[in-house]
Amino acid sequence: MNKLHFKQAIASLGPGLLYAAVAVGVSHLVQATRAGADYGLAMALIVIFACLVKYPGLRFGGEYAAATGKNLVVNYRERGLVIFSLFSVSQLFSMVFIIAAVALFSSGLLQVALGFQTGPVMSVFLMLTLVAVLLMSGHYKALERVTKTIVIGFTVLTTLCMLLVVDRLDWSWSALAFPAFDAPTVLFIVALVGFMPSPTDASILQSLWTVARAETDGRLATKEESRFDFNVGYLTSCVLAVFFLFLGTAVLFGSGVEMPPDNAGFARRLLEVYTSIIGDWSYSIIAVTALCVMLSTALTVTDGMTRMALAIGAESLPGAHWQTNRFYNIVLVVLCLLATTVIWLLLQSFSAFMDMTSVIVFIIGPFLALLNHQAIYSDEIPEEKQPGQLIRIWSLVSIISLFLLMAIYLYYRLFG
Repeated sequence: MNKLHFKQAIASLGPGLLYAAVAVGVSHLVQATRAGADYGLAMALIVIFACLVKYPGLRFGGEYAAATGKNLVVNYRERGLVIFSLFSVSQLFSMVFIIAAVALFSSGLLQVALGFQTGPVMSVFLMLTLVAVLLMSGHYKALERVTKTIVIGFTVLTTLCMLLVVDRLDWSWSALAFPAFDAPTVLFIVALVGFMPSPTDASILQSLWTVARAETDGRLATKEESRFDFNVGYLTSCVLAVFFLFLGTAVLFGSGVEMPPDNAGFARRLLEVYTSIIGDWSYSIIAVTALCVMLSTALTVTDGMTRMALAIGAESLPGAHWQTNRFYNIVLVVLCLLATTVIWLLLQSFSAFMDMTSVIVFIIGPFLALLNHQAIYSDEIPEEKQPGQLIRIWSLVSIISLFLLMAIYLYYRLFG
């Protein structure tokens, strides 16, 4: 096996860092913080479990693209019309909810950072209008370079806060004990696993980004480069997920303070977690930093979902000029309008909407993990470019675990 030299390893970083920017969003700032606030360290094992079972399915997206030069949407189409149709319908449905969920929380931070108040529908509309304008104007590339630095800074800030509160945590066995296995807990676990550390469909975005980078560089990444790139981004997202759970536990668990049911109130309470540790003087700085992080996430997610929709269109109706700026802008506007409509029609409370979206992506996740497993171990990929036997077993165990958890969820939803 070829070993990566340090400079080569650093140069290979790209799609994996984009993945990390996408992951540090709703799953971390919302779901992990809520897990710590509501259940304390009892949810730590669930967060770790989610990170372990999601790893193979998410990793295979970039590796498949690096090995074949094709994105996963092409693979799904080659598997037959039935599989491709089911995939397309499920993704076109879920991507609207994912964009809506990211925009909902981002718009809450926008209100807090800029000091204005408006309803959730209007705030989401304003946020997605900003996102669409930036993406269509071509300013996203410049913003991406800036927000990568901000994401690193936010990671350092979160790590510092975690170190400052780690002595407040109760590390006894009773604190780590799993809570009562009842219907509300099962439903929350499903909501947590759905977005933790990201939805499984991020593997498709990873494959799209890998192909795009190969077109820019004029060559495909090697297996080692693709694996290292993804592992760096994935490990970062998993560690930060645990840190956010620690912060929610240290500051909010057992305090009697509930997380507000609206997006702006939730965002404000999250920022108060930081300022209670660092000091009130830091509120504005943290608010702007968190807003930039979520704006980066909103841009990356919306751009990725738009590209996925275009890829689905290209495989559904070959010959059309799907990759033109005109098609991109049309699909982008349609997705933003549909996401705003979803908020308008279905939003009852911030937490309830986030849980509903998490359940949607959770149910789709095991099927995508299975498709990705079959793609990476298919005959079109030489054996030397396939992951080893350990990862194959890990992937199969993960798929079975996700399907079992889905069965438990459906049982409690129907009979619990």
